[in-house]
Amino acid sequence: MPERYTLENFRKLLHEPEYVLWELQRKIFQFRFGDGIDVMSKDWDNLVLLDACRYDSFEMENTIDGELTAVVSKGGSSWPFMQANFANRDLHDTVYVTANPHTGKLSDDVFHAVKMLHLEAWNDEYETVLPEDVLTAAIDAHEEYPNKRLIIHFMQPHRPFIGPTGQELREEYNLGGYNRTLVYEESNGEREETDFTARVERGELSLPRIREAYRENVATAVEYAEKVSNALPGKTVVSADHGELLGDQFTRFTKPKYGHSWEHLKNKELYVVPWLEIETDDRRTITADSPTEINRGSEAEVEDRLRSLGYR
Repeated sequence: MPERYTLENFRKLLHEPEYVLWELQRKIFQFRFGDGIDVMSKDWDNLVLLDACRYDSFEMENTIDGELTAVVSKGGSSWPFMQANFANRDLHDTVYVTANPHTGKLSDDVFHAVKMLHLEAWNDEYETVLPEDVLTAAIDAHEEYPNKRLIIHFMQPHRPFIGPTGQELREEYNLGGYNRTLVYEESNGEREETDFTARVERGELSLPRIREAYRENVATAVEYAEKVSNALPGKTVVSADHGELLGDQFTRFTKPKYGHSWEHLKNKELYVVPWLEIETDDRRTITADSPTEINRGSEAEVEDRLRSLGYR
């Protein structure tokens, strides 16, 4: 029996009957689209992963020449994607250059090497890893490991928003990092904790401006994905670990949802992602070698990064 079919979840149905609609929608999606693609079995030398990038947004912002198709991801958020594609495998011909803190959950023997940029290149002002630092690390990794496949995992377009609209929102609403939990003063003097999604749902944060800030992040991610493809030899594919909800409804009778922390939900906005193949005759010779030691940082550092990005 799937883990989500628990007594606790059945009790939720009594108070939130929309769970029935979500489960029905999940089953329909699974029947239509299957389990998703295995990214490691595909043909590429460089796999660029954009974090939380919807297919429709990428298609609108894409300026990179290549063959673009829509594919189904194995995960609706980063860790399920990594579990399904990387965990318990011998990927010793691959180096993972990643800004995503969830990578630290993988065992040491999966990849030949892992560059954890949330430890090496964290930006305290934006509370994320900026795309220019991921690009630099990718170039350095190729120079260090010229005969390995590279996965280059950008954090954008995942929040925090780093474009002009994002900067305005940070200044106006004191948004820092992913900003999952906020504390603010109520008019009656009481303090209340809320989160980003709740503020959007209440109309405190403008949904059109949130969508524009997300669009800017997508455009930035595309820009740096193209820089990766120009800087590195070999065949580059640009894809995403999962999508993002921007006020989307799962069914006509359920409330709009935001973000991607919805493990029990499954729809195209979360699971359908871009797959852009940039063809080239300049292919690399790939070899496998034993894994190298991984710098995992301290537990406190990792927890801090996860909290800033909304994972805690």
